[in-house]
Amino acid sequence: MAYRVGESVIVTIEDRHQVGTVIDRYPLKKQVVYDVLLENRSALIQLNTAVSKNTYINRILTAKLCQQETPLVESTVPYKDLLEQDLLPICKC
Repeated sequence: MAYRVGESVIVTIEDRHQVGTVIDRYPLKKQVVYDVLLENRSALIQLNTAVSKNTYINRILTAKLCQQETPLVESTVPYKDLLEQDLLPICKC
């Protein structure tokens, strides 16, 4: 499952779940990784969906809560406004 830029996702950080918005998506070493802006305005870089990591995009919770016709959870990050005003964090070096 590939996530699009601007899409809400659930990020699991050491068994805690947070809502975030995908701000970038790119290939890295034969896999797709994501940069995510969390609701507390922290940016996480190079996340994937591998459950073996301490921090990852939780595919199961994202599918259940964010990817429905009427999502149960949506990020409050104003992605479109931040994009229009060029205020999204630059995560790439």
